Amino acid sequence: PKATITFLPPDGPPLPSLSLSGGEAFHTDDPRITAGSGAPGPPNLVTSSRAYAATLKKDLGNTTLRLVLVRVANSEETANIDPDTGLQQYVGPSVNHALTATAKHFFTGGSIEASFSRADARNRITGQPVPEAPRLIWDVAGHFDRLPLGLRALGEFEYVGRKPLGDGFTGVPVREVRGALLRSFHEGRASVGASFLLPGGYTGQTLETLALPSETEPFERIVGVPTKPYATLTLTYNFGSPASHR
Repeated sequence: PKATITFLPPDGPPLPSLSLSGGEAFHTDDPRITAGSGAPGPPNLVTSSRAYAATLKKDLGNTTLRLVLVRVANSEETANIDPDTGLQQYVGPSVNHALTATAKHFFTGGSIEASFSRADARNRITGQPVPEAPRLIWDVAGHFDRLPLGLRALGEFEYVGRKPLGDGFTGVPVREVRGALLRSFHEGRASVGASFLLPGGYTGQTLETLALPSETEPFERIVGVPTKPYATLTLTYNFGSPASHR
């Protein structure tokens, strides 16, 4: 269940609109899994989550400004993934607060959008940070439809800041640059596209206790998978009348 109420500004001073929403989610186990007879039974409640959000939105000409404040309270938190078994680890009830500011500007032939998100996730009993939950995200993205030679382009830069991993360890930031170019031919019947990713950092950052071949004793350390760059080329041809592909 979720409810939303929106207050629209009256005619006169340039005030933003305000939306308030609240909802609750229920997470259950698989109802096909039961103990004993093996016959399907009613699902058991595993955890519940309550979310509240407040959104301010204002249009200034060709620019849209948005400010969102979110609070999510979970009765249980299983955010961590065990690096050896792949199983979720219980870390207790949590409360998450997030603030996101977004500005999107439209212009002839495209748009550009920038967003800033700041969050804090903590155990509701101990007050300690929830491991592996992102704390800071910057993002800038744009699309351009009227480039020379009939090209269209997409571009994005994303920065995910340091986040605690538990036991006093902090992960490294992650940076990603994405881009794409597209050129259509024969009234949209054919197109050629190229895209790329230039990353920096590690994905799946977590903690693991292990010993390298040159070490005699295992100890806890940060592990992760290094991100790799890639590029792709796509050729598309549509059969049928050109009007059906516009």
